[in-house]
Amino acid sequence: MAKKSLPRVRKTSFCPRCGKRFPNETRVLQHMNQPSSACSAPLNDIPPPTVPQPLSSQAMRTIKPPYARQASPSEAVGDIQMDFYDMPYDDRMDLQVDDVPYDDRDLDLQHSPSGPGTPSAGKVEYFPGASQCYPGGRTFMDNFFSDEHGELREDNLFYPFASQQDWQVASWLLRSRLSMAAIDSFLSLDLIKELPLSFRTARELRLRAELLPSGPRWHSQAIRPQHPTKRSVTLFYRDPIECVQSLLSHPFFESHIEFVPRKVWSTAAQLSRVYDEWLTGEHAWNLQASSSPFDLDELPEGGTLLGIVLSSDKTNISVMSGNRMAHPLLLSLANIATDIRSKGSLHGHLLLALLPVPSFIHKKSRIRSLLSDRLFHRCLDLILTPLKIAATVGVMMNDPHGNLRYCYTPLVGALCSRADPDDLPGFLKVAKSFGLNGVHEPFWRDWPLSDPAQFLKVEPLHHFFRMSWDHDIQWCITVVGDDEIDFRFNLLQTPVGYRSFADGISKLKQVTGRDHRSIQRYILCVVAGAAPPRFIAAIRALLDFRYLAQMPVFDEQALAKLNAALAAFHADKHAILAAGGRSKHFRIPKLELMQHVAPSIRTSGAPMQWSADVTEHAHVTEVKNPARAGNNQNYYAQIARHLDRSDKCFRFDLATNIASSHDPHPDNGGDPTDEDHEPDDEKSHNLLYHSPIWKIVDYFKIADALANGISHNAPHPARTFASSTTAIHLATKPHRRMTVDEAATLFDLPDLLSAIRDCFDRCANGIDHDISGRRRASSNYSLPSNKIQIWTKVRVQVRNYHNSEMVEPAQTMNVAPPSQEHPRGLYDCAVFSPGAESDWPSQGLNGHMIAQLRLVFRMLGTDQFLTYVQRFHVIPPAGHTTDATSSGLHVLKRAMRSNGERIGDVLPLSHIRSPVHLIPRFGKTANPRLTTHTSHEFSTEFWLNRYWNKHIYYCLSLCA
Repeated sequence: MAKKSLPRVRKTSFCPRCGKRFPNETRVLQHMNQPSSACSAPLNDIPPPTVPQPLSSQAMRTIKPPYARQASPSEAVGDIQMDFYDMPYDDRMDLQVDDVPYDDRDLDLQHSPSGPGTPSAGKVEYFPGASQCYPGGRTFMDNFFSDEHGELREDNLFYPFASQQDWQVASWLLRSRLSMAAIDSFLSLDLIKELPLSFRTARELRLRAELLPSGPRWHSQAIRPQHPTKRSVTLFYRDPIECVQSLLSHPFFESHIEFVPRKVWSTAAQLSRVYDEWLTGEHAWNLQASSSPFDLDELPEGGTLLGIVLSSDKTNISVMSGNRMAHPLLLSLANIATDIRSKGSLHGHLLLALLPVPSFIHKKSRIRSLLSDRLFHRCLDLILTPLKIAATVGVMMNDPHGNLRYCYTPLVGALCSRADPDDLPGFLKVAKSFGLNGVHEPFWRDWPLSDPAQFLKVEPLHHFFRMSWDHDIQWCITVVGDDEIDFRFNLLQTPVGYRSFADGISKLKQVTGRDHRSIQRYILCVVAGAAPPRFIAAIRALLDFRYLAQMPVFDEQALAKLNAALAAFHADKHAILAAGGRSKHFRIPKLELMQHVAPSIRTSGAPMQWSADVTEHAHVTEVKNPARAGNNQNYYAQIARHLDRSDKCFRFDLATNIASSHDPHPDNGGDPTDEDHEPDDEKSHNLLYHSPIWKIVDYFKIADALANGISHNAPHPARTFASSTTAIHLATKPHRRMTVDEAATLFDLPDLLSAIRDCFDRCANGIDHDISGRRRASSNYSLPSNKIQIWTKVRVQVRNYHNSEMVEPAQTMNVAPPSQEHPRGLYDCAVFSPGAESDWPSQGLNGHMIAQLRLVFRMLGTDQFLTYVQRFHVIPPAGHTTDATSSGLHVLKRAMRSNGERIGDVLPLSHIRSPVHLIPRFGKTANPRLTTHTSHEFSTEFWLNRYWNKHIYYCLSLCA
């Protein structure tokens, strides 16, 4: 059998416009010469790639050599035994850099993402001379083909396994939670023995897995603390330089990583700065130009800043009993885009170390705590020494494109928790008097370019959401009362996908960050009217501050709103004491931190990029799951082995998928008639099959495809359609079919027939739709049919407020008639516009209506989907009652006829602009006769809940 020749990825060529891979330059030219291709512009119009020049010899003489692991740091560590040992076990080579020289990076942006809440980026200034590239680097695929077994993979891509099928079986077994005995039992089955596998036992399988290309390797280090502990102390860690290189050269981050600090202004006049990512803040700019105390006047020209982000928190790994804790330390790069780094499934954070959790032998708990803190900093000092050296003299590293960059590694984000230091009780007493914890040698003390005032960030998960539960919510429970607030939460009708609190909130235990967010959505509407107005105003100010602080991008106007919200709280906080919500002072550390949020945004960008949500989730995937896959002995060693094996499988899968995507036969490699030159999202997703991500369905794209007739098998009329602001999706098959009169009876809509006539009359005459209740059409108006198709659910999707090129997850809206489960039906509400298009949400509710959907249908013989809605009168908070003014919430009242009937009309379904959430206005005391099923139907006044989600908050608060 002839050997199959596999090309190396680095020999492939790429289209300079779309980036599609081709086996050679000839295929690139054929692809670009196709008239139907978007890449068919003349080659002379394509700017050649900018080839960076190496540093001059004079500049090279002024730069210290890059970091090299040569000297042992034992002299600086003291009582830590420096006996390293490894854990044993029984492309794009085309030089790709930015097209614009760094010295000429003052440019006007014309195609930046925009939305109604996005500060327009009028001008961007890049730091001159920053982050130059040098040839000679290596890509991820270069490393794959150049390891000790690289030559064998020329003939067999899946070596050390016999074939792709052999590797698929091995990969599934290695990633499963099966024990070695269970794997042996599986491999001993007669059916499995017939398969041409290269391994027959679990041990042989794992030995072969050890031959796979490795990522950063695990090391262990025995540590001798100064004070005795109950168990021996061992530190497990990886080389931080290798971990940074692993993130830096990862193919997934190729298009989502930046290196050059920049200043962004909202206008060309440079009057208002815009802040989002870390590199847009003043901190990164100042670091690039900063003076260094280590014999460097400043960072060398062309130096690259890699912002190190560390996260550390303890987590429980034992189940039911054992009380065993793990203390993971995770590492990431602030250069990676926030929306990528915040997705746990994309592995933007690497587990750098498993810190020891010692049990010191001492009778005083505060001394034990002090010893643990000191050991924590000492371990970090040991682990992070390579990064400190790199921050001093720099280190050459490969970027995702295979270029070399001269990198410096300052610490920019850490999410962690005078006397004789050896006199522990005395030292601790003096330290506590200054508000310190007694650690006299913090790990950052000798880390160049790192300032704790900068890298100790305001962290949203704990400083915003946890604080709201510990303080705001508890104040509300105290003032309103346990029973009353629990009853009000029980009456809420929550939309699909949102948490409900049928048993209230006062007795919740083990409340998670998700619960904190969910309670914040409803708390103001629930307590409005039951608490003093100034108390409500103070709670509202804190909510406004937290919602505004979660914006992904800020300008000076947004920062002014943020500061105004905090000032409003301080103006009304005395009402919390007066109402009895808090009995003492307001010396709350997390409350004090709020005054640093706006300055932090100016220096380091949006706070949400520093949230610990993703690292808390990483505790499950990186620590808990591996620990529970073992035998509950030697947790750290088994976690390290499990992660090492999983990382090898992941890297091997990624490399073989990339290599397999290239046709080994050049003649078949690039169809010159191929018009589909866009990157294949499906293949990219398949590369992550072992940790799948939730992909948001874009109904706008589907609607556009259906409108252009791309799908010929779709039902007519199309069930997915969109306006410029909103996309709507209906199930292919309707849920019910009946006559208009039957629907009027089932849904309790006595004027349904006349409303349908009126809707068709307005459409025929080009009149805008309103919900006035007046009927214009004659009772003799002829309808196309008397039968209708009915849908009881509709999915509505809106565009992201800050970036109109992105979409929000679709919201399912209920339009269900009375049933046994819901005796009064289930009907959601939405914002409607009179015309087919509108300026929503740039002008807020101006020119729009809020109505409750009561029926979604299509009349047979027509192509239009319609909805019967019942209108609310919208009353702005200003000038209304005291509780409305203090809460800042719109009051909605049902529109009623003089005879007590609700006013309703039929509108095209495409006039929906956004779902909204209403909460009944309970008053001082909620009506005890209300239930969850009747609270909306028997209430006539509602609060428009602008805190339901961030999108609706920004639409109603920033555009009003």
